[in-house]
Amino acid sequence: MDYTDYQRRLEQEHGAPIEQIIRTVYIDKDLGPATGAQALGIPRQVFIHFVQECNLKTDKLELL
Repeated sequence: MDYTDYQRRLEQEHGAPIEQIIRTVYIDKDLGPATGAQALGIPRQVFIHFVQECNLKTDKLELL
């Protein structure tokens, strides 16, 4: 599976765009890459890819 496959699967399962899904898990629920990936049932590297693609790391750091 590639990133596009994971994106399609997550968007179908959650009924939301990938940025909203990752934002909810990574920022709202305050889960890190390993636990966030586990919660979504995807590999950690895929989770990190989406965090970087959606530029969410800076948003999370602003909350600290």
